[in-house]
Amino acid sequence: MTTALFADQEKRTVRGLLLPFGELSSPSKSNTDPIMFSAGTVTLPTDPAAITLNNEHSQFAPLGRATEVVETAAGIEAEFSIFQTPEGDDFLTRALDAKDEAKPKLSAEVKGLARRGANAVRATLTGAAATVRGAFQSAAVFSSVDDAVEVLDEVEPDPADAAALAATVTAAVLDALKAAEPTDPAPTPDQKDQTMTASAKVPTGLQAPAASTDGTTATGLFAAIANTRRSGDRSALDAYLGGEDAMFALASIQASGPSGATIAKDIAEPAYIGQLWARRAYVRRFWDLCNTAPLTSYTINGWRFVEGKEPTVAAYSGNNAEIPSNTVDTEPVSQDARRIAGGHRIDRRYTDFSDQGFWQAYFDAMTESYARVSDLDALSTMVAAATAVTPGTVPAGVAAGLAAIVDGALGVIATENTPTFSVVSPELWRDIVLTGKDEVLGYLSAGFGLEEGTTAGFRILPGPVGPGKVLTGAKEARTMYELPGSPIRVEGLVPSNGAIDPALYGYIGDVTHNAKALSLVTVAAGA
Repeated sequence: MTTALFADQEKRTVRGLLLPFGELSSPSKSNTDPIMFSAGTVTLPTDPAAITLNNEHSQFAPLGRATEVVETAAGIEAEFSIFQTPEGDDFLTRALDAKDEAKPKLSAEVKGLARRGANAVRATLTGAAATVRGAFQSAAVFSSVDDAVEVLDEVEPDPADAAALAATVTAAVLDALKAAEPTDPAPTPDQKDQTMTASAKVPTGLQAPAASTDGTTATGLFAAIANTRRSGDRSALDAYLGGEDAMFALASIQASGPSGATIAKDIAEPAYIGQLWARRAYVRRFWDLCNTAPLTSYTINGWRFVEGKEPTVAAYSGNNAEIPSNTVDTEPVSQDARRIAGGHRIDRRYTDFSDQGFWQAYFDAMTESYARVSDLDALSTMVAAATAVTPGTVPAGVAAGLAAIVDGALGVIATENTPTFSVVSPELWRDIVLTGKDEVLGYLSAGFGLEEGTTAGFRILPGPVGPGKVLTGAKEARTMYELPGSPIRVEGLVPSNGAIDPALYGYIGDVTHNAKALSLVTVAAGA
């Protein structure tokens, strides 16, 4: 057979013998013993494009795709169109080498391989590879891609099974001989002695086993096995597989069940997967809706003008008249920080045995809890400080939540500030989301147009502000303070209890600069 691999650089094609017939291979990549294929044993794909040519049996190194796969007298022959890639160019160059021994070899990839001795009985062609070393003289090493090779009638029998089979065959032979004996009249005394002497000479190993009490016989077993192999129907074997009196009954070994003879707890090896996922880590959403600053003291002190007593100017007539003046007054503002903390007393075994997975998960959960608590604190104190605004009429076809956002924004605009965010209760948020995007942007742009503003940079998000409520505010309306480094991790030893006390601490505070720049609108029921 020829070993040539024909290549056409202009057409970018290669053609050669993929799997030869009548040749014994070397062991395959899956350590399969040498095997020989013959005509009619390999199933080919209906579409040759299903066969990809790869490099050295690597699915991550494709070189081309089959354009023709045919069975010839010599074997399975294939032609491949080579991809226009650097790897494809290199393969074509090697395939065009003047020396046959330098050319790559074609290698078949098959699945569902069944064999009887050295002969392949059936297989399905699934792919092809270009390899350096070939195992077939006329092509290359085949590869059983699923590593599942069915061996037919070549299994080496277990010694115990062989002994049992020998006893069964012996019993069957004796039964057959007994059935073939002629019926003779009662023997004379001399004949009886001769019969007894002959019987005594039968080897022990050929004595017939005790008759089965359930109707099963060796002859019936062989017939049942033959029927099962021919038709696939196993029902005839049922009588030989169970019952205390069945000739081939198997002892039951239960993994678990009512019997005390179980093995699961003795041999099972559990699979440890660590902490189970519960939800995405919490990220603060409301904390930075307004300004933020570091907390440098437990008490925050400041001052502001009393409302209505800020210094102002007015129209002035001149002509040496008194200039306008008004009463000015200030007031102090003081706010103590708030504490957030949490801790537990934990057996020190988790430290002594370096259960780092537990400690990582513990402090991750505590840190996430701090983020959630501080974030919701920021929102709840904003709602408490906000100024109530009476909602207007909701236009037809407009979601009540959208109208409430505009009403709240108008309240902020009235304080000569620009609204930057709205937090909407979840049930109102649903109506807004179900409104078309273009309608939402158009309505809000028109509403904010009263201040010559725009919706760019304006944030709308759902949050627990209370049923039917919408909080709208300006970023400058308040400041949230937090001690840098919070939450602070602390651990203490309790030797007398053999324990460790881990804890987390944090400090936050807030100052509302202008409560009127925080509007809280409550939508009328049924709006």
